[in-house]
Amino acid sequence: MRKPKIRELKEAITSLFSKPYTTKFPYSVHVPFERFRGKPQYNFEKCVGCGACAIVCPAGAIKIEDLIDGNKPIRRLTHFSGICIFCGQCEANCIADRMGIKLTKEFDLAYFKQGEDAHSVEYELLLCKCCGRIIGAKKHLIWSIKKIGHLSFAQGILLHINQDILEIKSLIPEQKVDTPLKRTDIFKIICPQCRREAFLIDENIKG
Repeated sequence: MRKPKIRELKEAITSLFSKPYTTKFPYSVHVPFERFRGKPQYNFEKCVGCGACAIVCPAGAIKIEDLIDGNKPIRRLTHFSGICIFCGQCEANCIADRMGIKLTKEFDLAYFKQGEDAHSVEYELLLCKCCGRIIGAKKHLIWSIKKIGHLSFAQGILLHINQDILEIKSLIPEQKVDTPLKRTDIFKIICPQCRREAFLIDENIKG
């Protein structure tokens, strides 16, 4: 039988008088360290509904739904904790100063039914008044206005949102745009494709 080495004896004696590396969870509360990557959580006030988090998610744990069938079109972002790998890419690529979705210290996750791991946020969605194409979440466009400042008054859609922010009522009520498009329609809530067609028609390039 081989005799133990002095180093092994030293470690054995040291372990008798030192604290364990593990915690007593679940018998006592475990507090994760500062940069612990736990369950991501949306912040409704900070999130702008751009969908960048869903685009960069490698596990496909975030789902974007643009619901346009109801009276009020909405964009729904849903995060599924059961699929998430807690990599932190959603927070790292959040355009709202990494505040729209953040990793929490929540790690003790257990669910009894499929779907219980989901949490979501919803935002108003803007549609083109001419063709019905999706333009984007209204809150995202408001975020864009804050970023570019007074330059936003040069863009038709952002001009309309600025009017809402400043509580300025339009003299012409917003309604569905009739075809063919006219030059004045570029100041209404229409998508870039319809705006381009309005320019072409006005210049007699396209009949």
